[in-house]
Amino acid sequence: MMLRRALPVILVTVLVSGVASAQDNLRDLLTNFLARGITLAPPVAGPPHVAHFNSEIGAFQAFSALNQQLALQLSSFPLPSSSGGFSYTYDPTLGTFKRGSDSFGPIYAERVDTVGQGRFNVGANFSHFSFDELNGLNLSNGDLKLVFGHVEIPRTPEFYFEGDVIQSQLSLKITDNIAAFVATYGITNRFDIGVAVPYVDVSMSPTSDLQVNRLATGNDPNPAFRAIHRFPVGDLADPSCATVTPDVEQGCTLSQSASGIGDVLMRLKYRLTDDPNAGVAIATDARFPTGKEEDLLGTGVFQLRAYVIASGHFGFFSPHLNVGYTWAIHRHNNQPAGYTGIPDQVNYTGGFDVAIGSRVTFAFDVIGTTYLNTPIVGVENTNFTANTANNILDPNTPPVYVTTTLPQLTVHTGDLNTLTGSGGFKINPFGNLLITLNALFALNNNGLVDHLTPMVGLDYAF
Repeated sequence: MMLRRALPVILVTVLVSGVASAQDNLRDLLTNFLARGITLAPPVAGPPHVAHFNSEIGAFQAFSALNQQLALQLSSFPLPSSSGGFSYTYDPTLGTFKRGSDSFGPIYAERVDTVGQGRFNVGANFSHFSFDELNGLNLSNGDLKLVFGHVEIPRTPEFYFEGDVIQSQLSLKITDNIAAFVATYGITNRFDIGVAVPYVDVSMSPTSDLQVNRLATGNDPNPAFRAIHRFPVGDLADPSCATVTPDVEQGCTLSQSASGIGDVLMRLKYRLTDDPNAGVAIATDARFPTGKEEDLLGTGVFQLRAYVIASGHFGFFSPHLNVGYTWAIHRHNNQPAGYTGIPDQVNYTGGFDVAIGSRVTFAFDVIGTTYLNTPIVGVENTNFTANTANNILDPNTPPVYVTTTLPQLTVHTGDLNTLTGSGGFKINPFGNLLITLNALFALNNNGLVDHLTPMVGLDYAF
């Protein structure tokens, strides 16, 4: 029993030392940022309470899930198709290759058409993500609300000041720029191999407003006890915060970015049917953990996706459908506390492309991903109970309880389904050059949401 009650005090020391020595990486930025912000000033009298909130287990478990969901979706957003816009088939009567389709194909989906034996397609594209919501919570206006409870002190009955809490209102600005370099080569007329190498630049800027909510000590007639929990002021104040009063820190800010190679993708596609107007192909994507997971540049796991492709050409109209499953093969080293792993995924994309004359194609897709058995964060009203009767000097003082309802970050495990729309144009100004102009847009509020993501690209076929 004493060990159980002493454990939070031990965790205080471990966490505070961990915050002081933490590496500067984006994955841990939010946790370290808030842990620093809720570190208190020494009390006017008595033992220190400096770290009595930044080891509260419940809030940090929910916050760890928030970090994990951000990391998952930042490092696994869809890359444009590695297949070329020009597809060719061999015409034995002419003894040469000819265009397999009037359309230049989809942008974020795969079609059955291959580039043709010995043909080579290279390209580059750039996408800019600026995220607005997470599971319906607005990231810019403080919808992310956390309540940090007081660590349990090993004493029976517990000290009444343990009923105080710190409330945090967190805003996040997150941007993700991805430049992807893609190439596809036709091994045979049925078999393509492709690769996509993303270069990723991620920036994260959290802002928090913090308040000591003295549920237990606020009405104590003794000012020394009312000042047990207070933010540092003067020379001790955190320079990233505007300490308004000992009760309030506003506008605590931090900004950090990271850039580098993301997770490299290799794609194999094999066409099963010969009909030029409709067909089926199978494909597999191997996504290698080349991106630095500590900086949210990659997932940190090897992912293998197998899927079926169906598409057809009906004049100028070409529908397509991709359905597959992604397995995440985990590494178990270098992971933060509370990490539950990258989940497996069910992937599906359906849409169409339309040839508008011989030089322009319009493409539309719905991109769906179901993350299986993954932590999902939200905010719920939660009851907090505090004893307002000072029992420090006399442990036998009868308790007087109050209950307050406060919004709190919560987490549950389930399947998370994200839906994204894609609409854009492929333009052929001359020769074998293609220019792609596209926009991604959210179709639901699940997961990390950017309401509008522009993408531009260039492709050239040899």
